[in-house]
Amino acid sequence: MPEGDDWMHNLPARYTDGQRGHDRRIMEELAAVGVPCYTVSELADRAETVPQGIPIFIDWLTHLEERVPGPESDHREILRSGLICALDDPAARGNQRAIDLLIQQLRRQPPLAGPVRDFTEYALAHIATKTDFPAIAALIDELPPDYPRGALIEYLGRVKTSEAQAIALHWLDNGYAYFAIKALVSMKAIGVRDRVAPYVNDHDPWVRKVAKRAMERLPD
Repeated sequence: MPEGDDWMHNLPARYTDGQRGHDRRIMEELAAVGVPCYTVSELADRAETVPQGIPIFIDWLTHLEERVPGPESDHREILRSGLICALDDPAARGNQRAIDLLIQQLRRQPPLAGPVRDFTEYALAHIATKTDFPAIAALIDELPPDYPRGALIEYLGRVKTSEAQAIALHWLDNGYAYFAIKALVSMKAIGVRDRVAPYVNDHDPWVRKVAKRAMERLPD
């Protein structure tokens, strides 16, 4: 991370404006609100929360194609990834602009690159609240088969409704047993022990572990 009062005028040689996620414009905007950093990606990796940066991250992700025009470049993809990871912040929880923006990113065409999909799904699951359930439920249903859903399915555990339970049970038997079981335990689902019990002997050790724990905690 930058040090000293004149850090913006003495950048390390590895940083070039407009290349590999380093953009002087966003660097200056963040510095103006007391957030010194060379790239958003580095900031997202090292800072647990940056409340004053949330409006800047939202603004830049919203207008990213305008500010870095043309086809998806390495620079823009790194910026996009960094901005999405930066929104995976407790300070963004319940921020409707951030939540809607991450949903838009998952629906984006052309689709996000593989790792960026994962970052986006996790960020959305972390900052969404119970009131976002209808939007999250619709998104889980409409995402292409190769898109990750696990964190969004686990999010259902915070909702604790019959609708959320039904969705979790659907995905229990459709490739997302680990996350579905965690959701069912979190929502203290009633009457699902028989559905979870077979997974105590699943071939996946992680599924077996979470299923055994679930059988100890789920109500009868």
